[in-house]
Amino acid sequence: MKTTIAFLLLSIYTVLEFVAYMPQIIKILKRKSADDLSLLYWLTWIAADLCYFGYILLESPEIGLMFIVSLDLVFLIFVLLLTIYYQKHGKKRNKQKHR
Repeated sequence: MKTTIAFLLLSIYTVLEFVAYMPQIIKILKRKSADDLSLLYWLTWIAADLCYFGYILLESPEIGLMFIVSLDLVFLIFVLLLTIYYQKHGKKRNKQKHR
């Protein structure tokens, strides 16, 4: 019973975590801008997840948990890359539109 509840909670956490990324990703892609996002925030979040992944590898190398954290890292890196891209290229596009 305890294992079932733990799995259920982890599943809910996983779904909610990935749902939480969607508004940010959609906002960046829709606006083609990431000026209001902090690179330091996303880098810190990635560093925290990498530490957590290291902990999992050392303490409880469960495939399911490693998969979830890996998928989380993919989303984090995707948002970071979108942020970097649109902070660099979004300004050029906005300047061209206003000419």
